[in-house]
Amino acid sequence: MCGRYVSPDDRAIEQYWHIGARDSWQWIRRYNVAPSTQVPLLRLNEQGQLELDGARWGLVPHWWNKPALPSLSFNARSEEAANKPMWRQAIRSQRCIMPALGWYEWNEKEKVRNRAGRQVNQPYYHHAADDSMLAIAGLWSIWTSTEGNQVLSCALLTKDAAGPVAAVHHRMPVILEPQQFELWLSPSSSAEAVHTAIATSREDFEVYPVTTDVGNNRNDYPELLEPIEVA
Repeated sequence: MCGRYVSPDDRAIEQYWHIGARDSWQWIRRYNVAPSTQVPLLRLNEQGQLELDGARWGLVPHWWNKPALPSLSFNARSEEAANKPMWRQAIRSQRCIMPALGWYEWNEKEKVRNRAGRQVNQPYYHHAADDSMLAIAGLWSIWTSTEGNQVLSCALLTKDAAGPVAAVHHRMPVILEPQQFELWLSPSSSAEAVHTAIATSREDFEVYPVTTDVGNNRNDYPELLEPIEVA
């Protein structure tokens, strides 16, 4: 499960993707993005232009009719997405990219003490070797509340971990290669092509341990990314 990541600012996103359209969101770099918060999202608009938008991280399907919003809809297992009601509409034709610079995972086999003295799992930061932009494969949906308000929401896709990531956690986000962006965003891409993109997505990442302070989502500052020594 990927429950925290680092997001770039809007200028970095626009420069990397050469955005053709955008909404009014102003994004700063965030070092500890948590579910249910607003995150930057890239998708194609009705004119087929790549658009930078803001979305709730935690997908709400268009048919949702319960008083409380779903609480565990920020990750979608790629192996199940085509068959699960929560995801199947979006994996078919509502795919997006969630820009990132890296993400955190906690190693369940490595116990440490946090600042309060409580035993917790050791967190690790995952990133590209050159710290370049990452494109997390995502799904989006628009839900209308009982008051008539439209909510754009998203979830990231996960797959079995590979490479150095697998030593920390058994799952990882699906991170697209640049040559896969167009295919992923196009609503007309076939199910077979989408499956192939997931299967051949990136696995070339580096990992290192970071402070347990990242476990508190109120902490959001550059020092969270500093490597630490572990016993």
